[in-house]
Amino acid sequence: MTNDAVLAVSHLSKKYCRELRRALWYGVVDTARELLPSASPLTLRAGEFLALDDVSFEVRAGESLAIVGANGAGKSTLLRVLYGLLKPDGGEVRLRGRVEALIELGTGFNPLLTGRENVGVGAALYGLTRRETDALLDEVVDFAEISDAIDAPVQSYSSGMKARLAYALAAHLKPDILLVDEVLAVGDAAFQRKCVSHMHAYLERGGALLLVSHNTYQIQSLCRRGILLDRGRITFSGTAIETLNHMFERRLGADDAMTRIAAPAIGPIVITDVLAEPLQSDEVRNGEPLRITIRYRADEPVDAAWGFSIWTADQWVCVCGASDLRRRSLAAGDGELTCVVPRLPLVGGRYSLRAAIQDFETKQPLALYGWHDAAATLDVRTDATLLANAQMQLNQLVTVEVEWS
Repeated sequence: MTNDAVLAVSHLSKKYCRELRRALWYGVVDTARELLPSASPLTLRAGEFLALDDVSFEVRAGESLAIVGANGAGKSTLLRVLYGLLKPDGGEVRLRGRVEALIELGTGFNPLLTGRENVGVGAALYGLTRRETDALLDEVVDFAEISDAIDAPVQSYSSGMKARLAYALAAHLKPDILLVDEVLAVGDAAFQRKCVSHMHAYLERGGALLLVSHNTYQIQSLCRRGILLDRGRITFSGTAIETLNHMFERRLGADDAMTRIAAPAIGPIVITDVLAEPLQSDEVRNGEPLRITIRYRADEPVDAAWGFSIWTADQWVCVCGASDLRRRSLAAGDGELTCVVPRLPLVGGRYSLRAAIQDFETKQPLALYGWHDAAATLDVRTDATLLANAQMQLNQLVTVEVEWS
């Protein structure tokens, strides 16, 4: 742990068992082993898996760290271990200062007590005097804006009211480290903006923040650094914007490639392959030129027109496409048809590419690719920017050239 770090996580591991009865038995065995002088190495038994696997990082005073990843990646487990709700099976956590957490809605509140009484309990745990508790209550009520319900039992609160009270109490206890796990998502937009502004001020005063969220805007507004968790392991670490971009781009390869199945022949020509090739870099990128090539095999000469279309990965929505309706005389044998998109308008993501060759006179299809068989996969990359992350978060499909006045 470096001198300026307030939180240091070193080779942290946590395992779970998928079967309840085995988990209970393993708990008894592990408790008995802890009484022995020598600790047993971390090994997985039948039914166990690693929710956290060799996780290491540091957070310094005034620093904000985003923890992102898919559901089940280990984000909430990590925060629970850091807050002391779960005991790790390996590694260590070193903390310097006081820690507060918003991990689960209503955690730490007694539902039978009023909001005022729950604030009093939190203050007592911190050893605050009566005068300090009264001042804390005023700050919490003013920030949470629940003065009408402060003397009602917490069990009668809505989820949004619980989130307001939980954040207001945790933040105004002035911790050195604040752990936040998605609980603000249930609050209304105005309160979320209020919390984000408060977190900015908290960081400027030297507080440290760990944020778990699926809200791209909050992450990019609050966090300078980010780590990407996948099945309990850190697979990427960088700035918050780079981490989000890496997470979105990893979705491109999340689906297994479809097995190519030849489409039934419908004419004297067959499309054997469709290629999408970048012209400026090693990968297809938003805003750069793209060459599309279809390869075909004709049994006889034909007069044809051709075109292509780009669809969403699930092949439900046609995003864009183009057709060359000029007469092309294709000779018998193998051949190619090509075109260039000067500036690809697609937002970063995975798409499907289809193609068709039509009879010039009747406009009836002679060959189809990706309509009755597996389409070609088109993966589009983009630069790691705040705007690009927002576009991918919104599932935006194309970019638009705009002249701003």
